[in-house]
Amino acid sequence: MKRLFALFVVCVVAFAASQVCHAQFSKLSFGKYGVSSIRPESMRAVRGSVWLDVTNHMEGFRISEIRGMVYKNGVPFISGSAGDVYVPAGFARMTVNGRAALCDGASLWDVLALIAFDPDDYSVDLSVRITLDSGQTRVVSKSRMPVAALLKLI
Repeated sequence: MKRLFALFVVCVVAFAASQVCHAQFSKLSFGKYGVSSIRPESMRAVRGSVWLDVTNHMEGFRISEIRGMVYKNGVPFISGSAGDVYVPAGFARMTVNGRAALCDGASLWDVLALIAFDPDDYSVDLSVRITLDSGQTRVVSKSRMPVAALLKLI
């Protein structure tokens, strides 16, 4: 579960970074990542912190208003949000804090089924605000993006 939590956060950062400039996405690379902390908030929600090594050969940018919904076979499964993240130019170890909660209709048994995680069973809605150091801002939203496509970004 920790690995999937970290992987999802890395995918969100990769998605946002890919939206900064499609032509320059190759100028961004991801290194190691891991879970700094994860703690239950209730029987259906967790709060956590993920660290991520990023090398950015573009201008710096901020990712804010991070929100997402994970669907399992088309049914809402997990909703999540994360705090603002700044990706500076050059190398940085970033920390992303977030919260994830099971949607109504999802059970803890569904979470246990993640042991046999198949990315083809999942899709994601993501919405982020991206602000470049130059001041340009845009909101990017994607619906029902296959998780397998997100995984290819990292």
